Amino acid sequence: MSDEGVDRIISHIEAVAEKEISELLLKARDEADRMKRAARDKADRQTERILSDGKRAASLEGQRIIAETKIDVRRKRMGAQEEAIAASFEGAKKALEELAEDGRRDNFVYQDIMFNLIASASEIVAGNKLELVFNQRDSRTFNKHLLGELTAFVRKRTGRDISLAITDETIQCLGGVVVKDVERQVEVDHTLETKLDRLRESVRVDVAKILFGDRV
Repeated sequence: MSDEGVDRIISHIEAVAEKEISELLLKARDEADRMKRAARDKADRQTERILSDGKRAASLEGQRIIAETKIDVRRKRMGAQEEAIAASFEGAKKALEELAEDGRRDNFVYQDIMFNLIASASEIVAGNKLELVFNQRDSRTFNKHLLGELTAFVRKRTGRDISLAITDETIQCLGGVVVKDVERQVEVDHTLETKLDRLRESVRVDVAKILFGDRV
């Protein structure tokens, strides 16, 4: 083969090679662009997801903070209400103590209250032979004459032939009485502290409304 023929063959091979190389380069460039776009899209999606997750987390955190703040405010308000309610009952207890000590406070007469407490307890028990337990002060106050008045009052109130006796036993209390049914071995605690404690649970909501209105 002549040198000319060899040169033509080499030129042809080079031309084909250049074309293939160009096509390969083009494909490589297209693939690189595709991969770059895919990477950019993936990065964008990840960025959006991170931002979305961040917004959601921030929203949840914000909601959590708001909820905790509301709970804390409500807890503090309830604590303040409970303190005020407790203070109001302490005030009531102090007023009862003054009433029992002095015998009268405002329009209330301690003797009248005692008569009603004893009559009320006598209506609860079924027996007619009752014993009265006072604190030391009231035990000295209820002499024979006053006991006679009390017995007449209780009999009229209950419609029963009830006899009353004061025991030598005394109790520690602000005032009031424990009435014992001797025949049936039962007793009714109408001391002022017990009455106030019972009243506390039944009227605490009403007291809260008086103190705080609708904010209970």
